Amino acid sequence: MISPMVKTGLPKFMSFLTHRYVERALWAFAELGVADQMASHESPLTAAELSRLNGNNWNSEFLYRVLRTLADADVVIQFPSDDEDSNTSNNPEYEDRFQLTDSGLFLTTNHPSNARDIVRLDLGPVMEKSSTYLPSLIQNGYINGNGFEQAVGDSLFDYLQKEENKEYSVMFNNAMSSFSNYEGPLIASVTDFSRFTILVDIGGGVGTLLSFILEQCKQLNGIVFDLDHVIENAKTSKPNEFEAKQIEHTRYQFISGDMFKSETIPQADAYMMKFIMHDWNDEKAIEILKSIRLANKNCEWKTITIFIADMMILPNNINNWEARAMDIEMLSVTSAKERTKREYIRLLEQSGYVFKQLYQTSGVHSVIEATAITNTFPDQV
Repeated sequence: MISPMVKTGLPKFMSFLTHRYVERALWAFAELGVADQMASHESPLTAAELSRLNGNNWNSEFLYRVLRTLADADVVIQFPSDDEDSNTSNNPEYEDRFQLTDSGLFLTTNHPSNARDIVRLDLGPVMEKSSTYLPSLIQNGYINGNGFEQAVGDSLFDYLQKEENKEYSVMFNNAMSSFSNYEGPLIASVTDFSRFTILVDIGGGVGTLLSFILEQCKQLNGIVFDLDHVIENAKTSKPNEFEAKQIEHTRYQFISGDMFKSETIPQADAYMMKFIMHDWNDEKAIEILKSIRLANKNCEWKTITIFIADMMILPNNINNWEARAMDIEMLSVTSAKERTKREYIRLLEQSGYVFKQLYQTSGVHSVIEATAITNTFPDQV
């Protein structure tokens, strides 16, 4: 399949449409957990056999059509019983067999990539509905709230904290872990984190990114810092991200708190924020940055270092299209944005930090390093 990004004229827009239908098939496949059922059997299965595994409650013809589509996307392999143009096969859902590809295995529930949950989250109905408010947002701004707020009646992070949305919250945190699996090793290698004593991962989820960094820097200790319900989920995961990498339990901690409440933030000489700043408007982003400084106000005079990892907007860079696309999701879902280097430097200066360096990974993330001297807070900010 050729990406619509490289096509021209009417075929470009037809290709956008057909790729969209493939996305819907992929979401249904992930949502129903079909990969788990296929992975539990060594032999290829027909759509009818998969239906029987679910008590014959599924429509095997419809499932067959989804699987046939995903064979074109290399999620499954199709083993046709006969030539589809022949007249000998009237019920391919009972005859054609399917097996997961190596890529399809990523969509099993227990796969360490958490790919299934990133598909369920970003292609699911809540995010889908949120995106339909984009024309209204362009016309009216945030007068009626962002797309997510208009879709469900709550901000994203308020929605995630409600008990009735616990399953969605777990899916969200797993999806964020998927991003860390995707970019974590690249972010961990952009600089020498071993020059620090303690690294706190602000909004660190289940600890995926921090585990990559600690795995690489054997003398570094780390703290996963996030909201109560996130830390509870991280602690109860067996094995957790650090155990899976055989990192000594004395080198990491899980601490709950609120990044907007400085008194709950652990003191350290370095802080990481991946996919955090792009969730907040400028006012809230400055509040977070100042909160980290204030958390260290009672320490001895010292410099703290922060790292901001996001999909930064890089002007005049055609390979930066993924960051520009993610910016549309931030616009719709969180009332925030992906930022340019200049925009980040302005936020840092307003928060009392000095920009030091921009690292570009070989993936889609960029990482900003900045420092602040804690004894200048708060009067001189």
